Amino acid sequence: MKVIALNGSARGKKGVTWKLLDSLLKGLSEGGTTVREFQIKEMNISTCRACLTCMHKTPGQCAQRDDMDQIYPSLRESDLFVMGTPVYTDNMSAQMKTVTDRCICGMDPFLRLDPANRVRHSFSWAMPSKFLLVSTSGFPEMESFQPLIMTFRAQAANFGCESIGEICIPGSIALQMAPQLLEPRLDLIQRAGKMLALQGKIESTLLEEMNRPILTVEKYLEISAKYEAWAKKSREQAT
Repeated sequence: MKVIALNGSARGKKGVTWKLLDSLLKGLSEGGTTVREFQIKEMNISTCRACLTCMHKTPGQCAQRDDMDQIYPSLRESDLFVMGTPVYTDNMSAQMKTVTDRCICGMDPFLRLDPANRVRHSFSWAMPSKFLLVSTSGFPEMESFQPLIMTFRAQAANFGCESIGEICIPGSIALQMAPQLLEPRLDLIQRAGKMLALQGKIESTLLEEMNRPILTVEKYLEISAKYEAWAKKSREQAT
């Protein structure tokens, strides 16, 4: 199995998103998969211009030449697309949305009904057949992920792909203040990556275990008070 993983965090490798994604990729590699990862933060990728050149003049090829040219070949060759993004204003990061919008160049101007009887485009080239989401949220409630999960599943359907699961870990503000609390969950995620590589799926019981909140709201607020104290001090020093 070939895997392409995109880290859409604006913080790159400094954020919790990367810790989660890196653990999954370690497990996938242990299971024998070929993994190609991209740090979108470090790349020069312009937004889609909606010029439709890719549909009408150069089928399957975007008119823009930038770092998406590094990503397209891996998308075409991979079996699994791992989307790593934090929740920003109730959805994926702007960096990740830019990339998914630029993947529209794989669509034809022709319409058809998909297996769910929804009108979709046909494709000049195919995205990876399976999609997996890896995400974190600053807030402690699992409800924070609902808009992102809905968008992620819709993206998979738009590209004619299968959403095989979501790994969502809430409470990243507190987890950055107390990183030792995250370590056991990273071990589980690495185990899930190896399972996915060997079995082609992550068992539902393991998904449920990974997605169980690490902190209660009360504990989250207690730990986050340290962050608030630091933020207050930082503001005072800036004035």
